[in-house]
Amino acid sequence: MRIEVINIGSELLFNKLNTNLNLISKILITKGFKIAKSVIVGDDKEEIKESFLNSLKKSDLIIITGGLGPTFDDLTRESIAETLNRKLIFHEGIWNDIKEKFRKRNIEAPEINKKQAFLIEGSKIIENKNGTAVGMLIEENNKTILILPGPPNELKPMLEESLKFIEKKLKHTSLITKIYSIIGIPESEVETKLTDLINQFKENFTILAHPNLIELVLTLPENQKNIFLEVENIIKNRFGINYLGVDVPSIPEIIGKILKEKKLRLAIAESCSGGLACKLITDIPGSSEYFVGGFITYSNLLKKKILKVPKTVLKKYGAVSEQVALYMAKNAKKYGKADISLSFTGIAGPTGGSPEKPVGLVWIGICYKKNLYAKKFIFSGDRNTIRERAVYKGFELLREVILKNEQKN
Repeated sequence: MRIEVINIGSELLFNKLNTNLNLISKILITKGFKIAKSVIVGDDKEEIKESFLNSLKKSDLIIITGGLGPTFDDLTRESIAETLNRKLIFHEGIWNDIKEKFRKRNIEAPEINKKQAFLIEGSKIIENKNGTAVGMLIEENNKTILILPGPPNELKPMLEESLKFIEKKLKHTSLITKIYSIIGIPESEVETKLTDLINQFKENFTILAHPNLIELVLTLPENQKNIFLEVENIIKNRFGINYLGVDVPSIPEIIGKILKEKKLRLAIAESCSGGLACKLITDIPGSSEYFVGGFITYSNLLKKKILKVPKTVLKKYGAVSEQVALYMAKNAKKYGKADISLSFTGIAGPTGGSPEKPVGLVWIGICYKKNLYAKKFIFSGDRNTIRERAVYKGFELLREVILKNEQKN
């Protein structure tokens, strides 16, 4: 079955990241579906109609997101209705639901929101519990068209609900998808080490590369599910400690799980990362069980006053150095009364670099038990990318240090 996705919204063509595609793909993968093509279209009726017509010719399922708001530039329902030569019909019940949602917020529903009560003729309503734009499911010449709002908190539950109907209608072959995760190994090396597996399951394998993480997606018919364990054993044997597992949560969640299991309390000292590591750790519910807090010592003054990095060390080696990373880690653990600590000091750019210490240089320190570790990295990319790569590399090292210490014991 061929699936295409059309994300509508001019903001997606300017400076807003299209997270909807990632969200849709993630949901579809769990059901054994795969996206063949995705396009982004601005708020232009003719462009929307042209993209929709192209998808309609080739695909069995078209998922359209965005452009269902009440303003003049929300043109999805009109564009699709015109393309299908169907009327837009006003639904009094939907308008009453919209007014009730505004009333609960002590606001009178603006008249322009009435636009959201118009549905394409013959469409099945997809309820929206988190917003005012209902979704629509349309059948056209054995094709299925799913029109959903753009906000992720509305899109996700509506797509999941719609797929129940779509799976039943299409008599979708029962497929199972497993995702194997490998950390700290470049994509090229992963592919080289798994050439035989990839060739064996070429049509069923997909490699997804993320910063410091590689995901291997394998989809097989349900009657072949015994193969998943065989594949996992091969990957585990070839990558050892770098293999995270199958269908694992995010890296910060994995770190949290390890800390919780080992009954370890973590403290973090940050300079160039500016609190990003602390933010990612505390994004996880229940992180207070293992995270004591962080020290954001961006300036040398605070490195000296809060983390007690000696003035002589800062003067001799500079803030971005192995010695400072070690002091930051050691004293974050000490003053945070933690069992293990992580530190970051570096040059995120775009300025501040030199031939000896280029932009992208980051020292990452760890203090665990009585042992101190520090490692030097040079990351590429813009300021945000460098900071993100540094933090995820720090999490990778933290996991590695804990697990290797456990193996010794």
